[in-house]
Amino acid sequence: MNTNNRREFIKKVSLATAGIGLGPVVGSALAKAGSTMATENMVGIQMGAHSFYDEGMEYVLDFLKEEARVNTLMFYSHTYYGAESRPLRVMAHDHGTPPRDFMNSNLTRVWVKHHDKYFKDTILRHHKPDSSFEYADKDIFNEIQKPARERGMKIYIRLLEASAGNGKKYVKNYDKVLTETVDGKSGSGPCWNNPDYRHWVWGTARDVFENYELDGIQYGAERVGPLSDVFLKGNKPTCFCKHCQARNKSKGIDPQRAREGYQKLHQYMQKVQAGEADNVDTVHTHMWRFMQEYPEILAWNFQWFRADEEVQKEMYQQIKKINPQAVVGRHIDHQRSSWDPFYRSAVTYSEMAEYADFIKPILYHDIYGPRLRNWVIDSWQSLMMNDFNDQQTLEIFYNWMGYSPEARIALNDLERVGMGPEYVYDETKRCVDSINGKAQTIAGIGIDVPWHAPDGMQPYLSDPERLQMSVVKAMEAGADGLLASRDYDEMRHSSLRAFGKAVKMVM
Repeated sequence: MNTNNRREFIKKVSLATAGIGLGPVVGSALAKAGSTMATENMVGIQMGAHSFYDEGMEYVLDFLKEEARVNTLMFYSHTYYGAESRPLRVMAHDHGTPPRDFMNSNLTRVWVKHHDKYFKDTILRHHKPDSSFEYADKDIFNEIQKPARERGMKIYIRLLEASAGNGKKYVKNYDKVLTETVDGKSGSGPCWNNPDYRHWVWGTARDVFENYELDGIQYGAERVGPLSDVFLKGNKPTCFCKHCQARNKSKGIDPQRAREGYQKLHQYMQKVQAGEADNVDTVHTHMWRFMQEYPEILAWNFQWFRADEEVQKEMYQQIKKINPQAVVGRHIDHQRSSWDPFYRSAVTYSEMAEYADFIKPILYHDIYGPRLRNWVIDSWQSLMMNDFNDQQTLEIFYNWMGYSPEARIALNDLERVGMGPEYVYDETKRCVDSINGKAQTIAGIGIDVPWHAPDGMQPYLSDPERLQMSVVKAMEAGADGLLASRDYDEMRHSSLRAFGKAVKMVM
């Protein structure tokens, strides 16, 4: 079935299931039509390599192919990102084997064999696990080849930027490439302008693509810029290291003025958060005053994201030199895809598509509800949106971000029901329209993503019908494929079966 017919079918499914979810009401005729659609669309899943060894490689592959309709395996080559701190209660308990207890295990952090020649231009070195680390002797990207290929499944690596804590713990000299806060302290992540960090990332990509048979990569980082740090989170802004100063100075931006402006802005926002700011003028009036007095504030923020784009572009180009057929994809974290206006506006999807074969925005419909209520509305109201109450802040937010009336969930329902399929439609369509055919849009569908509650991480299980409708809505909006997210070992098999049934309908 061609693309136009496929999308017409999706619209019919969407109309047939609007408001009531998928399931028996869809009807056998629609199910039969959907199952006969021939397509090469990506249906991927994000996962840790340990799951293949914990549960059995053949068992996991068969389940993913037959039940979840997965044709692309996207798993971590390195696990420096911090997910090992998840408690047992948020892991899926229906995989046929007891879930892994990350709080009491010592998994290897590196799932590939590295070669020193790729890192001659950097002081950084990957962790070399010894026999004390579980699965340290495994080489998943070689061992998975035969069974995956026999099932027609593609193999991608997912490379996610290391957290500061795990980076310092497992990567030699990582502390030397961290960002610098406005007051000269170490920040929470690496500096994108630091040449040692850049060469380490690029060397890692070259190493794995020259030494493993891979179909592609999904790469990304999950950090905001200095403006968001101050306005939306109340954090000390970064980065003001020597590399960032040199970069900005070359662009005609005065580093000392930028530092002074951010210091004053941060000091003021601290007073706002503590309820100690004067009330002669509104918070927004003060914000705009700082940015007019110090235009370097905006310029510094913009250059931070330009540095990120340079890292992404060079990675794309180097991988393509090694293997022009390799698919190089871009991971867009939930902040940029859905709620941070400064982060979102710095670089458009259209610009990203110049050096990406696909863009994957995070679209976690369920967990976005409590995230929006707590991480956005409550946080913003204590800082940038201090002039407004929570209901006003939510309405302004929805208007700023361009959410359709159908996608807007009431304030008091956000934590209880989450966001929904219409949100997935809105954000998928925005990505598709911005890219305008220059790359593919792969919708990152959230499945059983846990919630970081005040009393610790808690399960937040997906409703199967809303999950299925989110799949339908993503494809209706023009997505070229789907990526089951966040991690396989959090996803119940029952949820993956529901996902697979929806995939069968629309692909």
